[in-house]
Amino acid sequence: MDSPFLFKPGKPIVTVGRIFGTPLAFQGFSWLPLNQVFVWTLFTRQAMKDHADWTRWRHLLLGGLKMIVLLGSEWCHNIAHAAVARVVGQPVDSIRIIAGMPVLLYKEPEHPSVTPRQHILRSLGGPLCNAVLLLVSKLIQQITLPKSPAREVVNVAAGMNTFITFASLTPVPEFDGGPILKWSLISHGYSPERASRISIRANRLVGSGLLGASAVSIKNRRWLLALIFSFLGVLSLTAGYGRMKT
Repeated sequence: MDSPFLFKPGKPIVTVGRIFGTPLAFQGFSWLPLNQVFVWTLFTRQAMKDHADWTRWRHLLLGGLKMIVLLGSEWCHNIAHAAVARVVGQPVDSIRIIAGMPVLLYKEPEHPSVTPRQHILRSLGGPLCNAVLLLVSKLIQQITLPKSPAREVVNVAAGMNTFITFASLTPVPEFDGGPILKWSLISHGYSPERASRISIRANRLVGSGLLGASAVSIKNRRWLLALIFSFLGVLSLTAGYGRMKT
C-alpha cells in the first residue's frame, strides 16, 4: 500500500490503546491535536461574534462543544470502519493519529483473502454510522429551541454528518464509495479490470454532476455548498480521468 500515511520505517511507533482490537498509534509528534486547536479557535471566534454579551468562558465552551461534534463525527466514522472490519474477520491493521485525527491503515487492502462481501461491508461501516448520527441529530433538533446554543451545536453535528455520509459514498477510490462500487461489480461477476473501467466512467458522470451543482449553488449564493460540491467534483473527475488508482 503506497500511502503517505503509512508509518515511516526506523522511527518508533507509540501505541496508546486499542479500538475493537485495532492498535491506536502515532509516530513522533503526529499526535498533536492541531485540528482540534484550529477548529476550536474558529468556533470560539464565531461565538464571540454571535454572542458579544457572553463571557469568554461561554465562548470557549460553545466553541469546544462544536469542535467535539464536528471532529467527533469523523472519529466515529473511522471507529465504525474498525468495528465492522473486525466483525467480518478482516480487521484494520492500525489507526494512525495524525494532527489529532484518525487514519485507517491496511497493509494489504486488496489481499486475496478479503472477499468482495467483506470489502463492501467494512467500507459501509463508516457511512452507516454517520447516517445514524445524522438521524439522531435531526431528532435532537426537534427538541431544541431555535437560535439556542444547543441548537447551534446540533446543527454542526447534523451538517457534518450529512457531509460525511454523502461525500464518503461518492465513487472516488480513496473514499468508501469507490471500493463499494468496485467490489459490488466484482461480486456480480465483473472482472477487476472491467469494474475499474466502470468506476472511471462513474466518476466522470458524478464529477460533472457535482460541478453542475456547484454552479447552481454559486448562482444562488450558497458559497459553502458550492465549495463542497466543487471539491468533491474535482476529486471525482481526477479519478475519472485516470489520476487515481481505481
